[in-house]
Amino acid sequence: MSTPSHEGSADAGSAHAGSANAGSANVAGGGELPVVWFDRPAGRLQRELLEGRARIADVRGDDPLEGIETAQGAIVGAAIRYDRGVYERAPNMRVIARAGIGFDNLDLDDATEFGIAACNTPDGPTVSTAEQAVALIFAITKGVRESVDRLEAAEGGYWARHGHLELRGSTLALLGLGRIGGYVASVMSAVGMNVVAYDPYVSDERIAELGVQRASTPADAVSVAHVVSVHAPLSDATRHLVDADLLAAMIDGVYVVNTSRGGLVDQDALLAALSADKVRGAALDVTEPEPLPPDHPLLGRPDVVVTPHVASATVAGRRRIFMHAVAEVMTALDGSKPPNMLNPQAWPGRNA
Repeated sequence: MSTPSHEGSADAGSAHAGSANAGSANVAGGGELPVVWFDRPAGRLQRELLEGRARIADVRGDDPLEGIETAQGAIVGAAIRYDRGVYERAPNMRVIARAGIGFDNLDLDDATEFGIAACNTPDGPTVSTAEQAVALIFAITKGVRESVDRLEAAEGGYWARHGHLELRGSTLALLGLGRIGGYVASVMSAVGMNVVAYDPYVSDERIAELGVQRASTPADAVSVAHVVSVHAPLSDATRHLVDADLLAAMIDGVYVVNTSRGGLVDQDALLAALSADKVRGAALDVTEPEPLPPDHPLLGRPDVVVTPHVASATVAGRRRIFMHAVAEVMTALDGSKPPNMLNPQAWPGRNA
């Protein structure tokens, strides 16, 4: 199984700033500026970035595609699948940009057929998402939630019952070594962890630069690891990359962290491994579905930390993501090929 290094970890699908205006979706501004459509209410940040450059159309009502028929460009999250059914509603669309790294919800074949340039923002969420991964590694391996729960329940015997992991000298396996995985590798190497990585698309030079050990398969990577952190894109080939078989290949008492895409981890298999004490703890910023329903069995467990897909949503991360997304869209609308175009064979397409 191949795990490309284009990571699907972070996105701004749920990170749009607050709405600047009330009312139903409309096109703000006037003149002959191009229209850029957002799949959520556009807030101050988006309006600031596009002021004087484009008019904004955004969704304010129940129709998730409201106003898209007016758009020449679109900046979108991860919640909607963008395929021919959407593109048929947008006859003037020339470019669509994912506000994040992961683009599994963009049908690139359909975009190419319609002559639409599809882009992502691979450098936008890297730092914030990697920091979240590191934070989750610390939180779960140090039993933070477990300790807080015991203290609040006044259970006593805290020191004697606290048996978690010292990271220095232990091993971290990374499934995916792209931008985010590489950043995590650097930080955790500095902590003193030994890092092994599986990513067949990363060069030997990059492996050497990061000072990590290359694994030939996912099973080889996780078989020696005390902590496994997932940083792969979601595709048909990588769906449920972490399944019952891969969990069985891990050492007993392993910790599992996922800040990439929920579909990379078989949650039923993870729950079974947690219940069997195969997995000592899990920390997830991404799940299937998102968000998890309140009664989901992953929630409420002292050995599981779940955050609601917010890794990239720092103030700096959100701004960087949207700055890059706007740059991709406006580059195309100005007649030049966007630097992070995912379907270069579609250029110039509708941008001719």
